Amino acid sequence: MHLQPIARTDLARAWAVAEPWLAQACARPGCDLTVSDLHAALERDEAALILIVDGERPVAAGVTQVRDLADGGRSCCVLAVGGSGARAWRETLRQIEAGAARNGCARVEFVGRVGWAALLPDYVVDAYYVKHLEQAR
Repeated sequence: MHLQPIARTDLARAWAVAEPWLAQACARPGCDLTVSDLHAALERDEAALILIVDGERPVAAGVTQVRDLADGGRSCCVLAVGGSGARAWRETLRQIEAGAARNGCARVEFVGRVGWAALLPDYVVDAYYVKHLEQAR
């Protein structure tokens, strides 16, 4: 599998393929973005759409964003990833890491499930806690 970054000029065509997978990703617990948020960030050129391709066939899509940090460093955030064959994506993460390094990023980060720690032993698992409060009546 390999990554296929999508040029802004090809965004409309690729978005039609990627949108259902990204909608799945946004529906997962822990994702605080909507499909509309992702599309808007892509349209503003604040994020990049990347297809995960098996042979010639796209099997997944992701959206990444390079962020400047307060300490002067940079981070590549994987905002959302969805599609089929997730276990095989592990190797594409190395490609994301290499691209992040080329863009001056010191780290790659994403929100994921705690169970992913077994698949990603070289990543630090951070806790992300949420408490849903009842709205005042």
